Amino acid sequence: MDLDLYTLLKIVHIVTVVVGIGTVSLNGIYGAKAKAAGPNGGAAISRANFDVSMVAELFIYAIPVTGIAMLFANDGHGFEFADTWVWLSTLLYVVALGISHAVVIPSHRRMNEVMAAGPPTAEAEALEKKLAGGGTALDLLAVVIIVLMVWKPGT
Repeated sequence: MDLDLYTLLKIVHIVTVVVGIGTVSLNGIYGAKAKAAGPNGGAAISRANFDVSMVAELFIYAIPVTGIAMLFANDGHGFEFADTWVWLSTLLYVVALGISHAVVIPSHRRMNEVMAAGPPTAEAEALEKKLAGGGTALDLLAVVIIVLMVWKPGT
């Protein structure tokens, strides 16, 4: 097997998806464990989860970089940005980033502050719901994007 630039980029692309999306896809479990652990333990779990998610975010940012690089290096693979699965996946990725930066990251940051301040509050419950909704939306978008990448409609 020849390891051409396209194949190397494909490997890196898949690794960035697994590390980035895989890391944050189970954040709801950390949230449940944080809630069950009570104020002191829960705050520590939530802070650790936030820190790990911020590292995963760097891999998530690399996903479109490697994907676009694959388009330029696809010599003989026949994919281009005009293909439905490519532009639609890109659009959904941008939507996911919007949800992440508008809802999930600020809510998680605030949840850490609220949890560090003491026992659960009504604000913590509201933040929990926002995080659950945002996380579910992100997980669903990830599944749709993966389906598009495998199925490749519009090629």
